[in-house]
Amino acid sequence: MPRRLDAPLLLAHSSHPLMIYADYNATTPCDRQIAERMLEVHCDSFANPSNRTSLAGRNARGLIDTARQQLATAVGAHPDEFIFTSGATEASNTIIYGVMQRLMATRPRILLSSIEHPAVQMPVDYCVQSGAEGLSIKGDRQGRLDLAQLQQALSEKPTALVCVMAANNETGVLQDIPEVVRISHAAGALVFSDMTQLLGKAPIDLHHSGVDFACFSAHKCYGPKGVGAFYKRRGLALSPLLRGGGQEAGLRSGTENVAGIMGFGMAADLASREGQQRQSHLRGLTELLENQLRSQLPGVIIHSSEAERMPGTSMCSLPGLRGKWLSQLPGIIASSGSACASLQGKASHVLLEMGVDEKTALHSVRISLGKSTTEAEVHKIAAQMCAGAQKLLQS
Repeated sequence: MPRRLDAPLLLAHSSHPLMIYADYNATTPCDRQIAERMLEVHCDSFANPSNRTSLAGRNARGLIDTARQQLATAVGAHPDEFIFTSGATEASNTIIYGVMQRLMATRPRILLSSIEHPAVQMPVDYCVQSGAEGLSIKGDRQGRLDLAQLQQALSEKPTALVCVMAANNETGVLQDIPEVVRISHAAGALVFSDMTQLLGKAPIDLHHSGVDFACFSAHKCYGPKGVGAFYKRRGLALSPLLRGGGQEAGLRSGTENVAGIMGFGMAADLASREGQQRQSHLRGLTELLENQLRSQLPGVIIHSSEAERMPGTSMCSLPGLRGKWLSQLPGIIASSGSACASLQGKASHVLLEMGVDEKTALHSVRISLGKSTTEAEVHKIAAQMCAGAQKLLQS
């Protein structure tokens, strides 16, 4: 019998009594006040924002302008430095292709950390296939970028772009972006930092960091899916990925997603105003979870525990497991790494690059917590992980 359209889906997140959602790095639930406001915009402010001759069009444009200001305020930049997109993947592709296309005749060189998200790694690979030169910079066993190796690589030949994510989506490791910028700019290279995971989990000041480009996604910070943005420092040129009507300063043609952009602005504003509270909450929960795992599971590995990490992310392994840990966590929604890797059933490339053996990497689990996660839920997560690991070790 088909489900009624008005019947609630049993989506798992922490408000559902039977499920505990612990995969906030994959996506977050849209904040209810944002979703309700978006519905109003969809129904009442649906005019095309490019139609500036009508009051309705100007009202729609005003919603976009407000959202751009909210995002800029949240991350320390000017409103005119942001271009709205369909998400961080499109933003990353636009930045990488936009820089490379302008320089392709010179066979440009691009450097990236070896633990980038596929949304960065794959467009770089495509540029290399199209004639650019690429080089991956390794990190240490904690997942921290080897800055000496980066500096050496930059000294060898001219480089157009350096790509280093600010916070890793699998381990939570924070990179020293200001130092990456200092080293790269000294060598004449531009810097792009994927900051998708960072908004609401750590302070962001783009102007202070010095990055030339950055990307964000609304659904990682309690906003809607299908909308993101990239930051382009004033004065920099970029070739557009999408061409057409010339929206978004000619860098992202297509009628703007007014409701989604408005929702992104609200999410950025909430992340800014609630940032310290969220970070303190997540730090406490992460410490609680990891202390319980260490006390109850001798030999458990909390990857990157010696590095500076954003709060709320714990990537765990237990050597000796014979099966997949996730299948032994009933009632817990978690993942084995990035959603992309989980979809393909592959071991985390991040852990492999950190020197973790393939079997251990394949049987790892990432717990990522959110602003609505409670201490009681963390106790249940730890209990399920311990029970599941014991079952696997005894099988």
